[in-house]
Amino acid sequence: MPFLHILPDVGMNYTFNRPLLDGESPARLKELSAIAPRIKDYDSWYSVWLEVAKKAEAEKRYLDAASYYHGAEFYLPAGDVRNGLYDDFARNWALGMKDVAGYERIAIPYPGGHLPGFRLQAKGKERSTFVFTGGYDSFVEEFYNFLLPLTELGITVIAFDGPGQGGALRQGIYMDHAWEKPAKAAIDYFKLDAVDWLGASCGGYMSIRAAAFEPRIKHIISMPTSYSGLDMTLKQMRPGKAQELVSLFKAGDRKGTEAVVAEERLPSSVFEWCIVQGMHITGTKTPFDFLTSIAKSSLDGILQNVKQDILLTEGEQDHLFDIGWIHRTMRELVCARSVTSRIFTAREGAEQHCQLGNSAVARHAIVHWLGSFYPGMPVGEGTQVTSIAA
Repeated sequence: MPFLHILPDVGMNYTFNRPLLDGESPARLKELSAIAPRIKDYDSWYSVWLEVAKKAEAEKRYLDAASYYHGAEFYLPAGDVRNGLYDDFARNWALGMKDVAGYERIAIPYPGGHLPGFRLQAKGKERSTFVFTGGYDSFVEEFYNFLLPLTELGITVIAFDGPGQGGALRQGIYMDHAWEKPAKAAIDYFKLDAVDWLGASCGGYMSIRAAAFEPRIKHIISMPTSYSGLDMTLKQMRPGKAQELVSLFKAGDRKGTEAVVAEERLPSSVFEWCIVQGMHITGTKTPFDFLTSIAKSSLDGILQNVKQDILLTEGEQDHLFDIGWIHRTMRELVCARSVTSRIFTAREGAEQHCQLGNSAVARHAIVHWLGSFYPGMPVGEGTQVTSIAA
């Protein structure tokens, strides 16, 4: 589904497009286009998404309802209301996927509970096991349609919510910069000797961090590439303010840091979302404590440990990430077996964050890259689009 420019706010417009991530869905497009004029800010966003979610559930369009409940909870602060909407999402997703062949729910044991997700068995001869995790705000289920075509190429897919994500966060398992911990848990649980690993959005950092300490990860895809957990938040600040914030934060000036954050927290802004979402996933109560937690997510001093093959990607008009982060990462990948980068363009319709608008192009690039390690993989089939949306 081509990326739609339907809301004036860049952040809300991007999130508005997410239910159309992969595959043609005329019904969703029609339904969502009807509510767009009513969205003015985060409050109205919540109201209209909740309305369409309840309507879809009442009509037993469970997968649509699940996606819309995810939309409704997206900009809310941590608390009972947001937790309840996750439960609504999970209930509808389970109902919608109940009779889908080949979909296996998984629960990886982990301190504090489990890491929930799904497994998709390769069709025919299995060539590899491909592990997927998301990032700062995703539920792993929203990537089902993106991942499913990989099974036709002989790839078994294991996708799960890690600490700070989706169903793991719902259990109080908060974000952990040391992504090698959930990586080890997953690989051990499935008794695997070798895997390929894709991290999406802020998962781009997580995939690289995991591979630096987990040699059973053989091939890494960072989509897109993120170097530091602070970068995305700082990118959303007005000119000059990021430098001021970093100076105060590194000096340990809690009061000064909080003052700058408060000044930048414009209503319904992307920066406001970064702070609210960041406190949600890290389990912190103040912006300073959130920044302290997320700052630990950094590849500084780590990249020399990466010895695998790695693919770094980015979209040329990504509103959350910066192309420069790829260059910084490449310079420090001095021990990697091979380093490949791919910038997706507006001409391809894949210029947005995580290539929303033409994610099939990203999948095709990933498959072609993996094909160089798996002779005989039918890489020409990697762009097939599927949809389970009503």
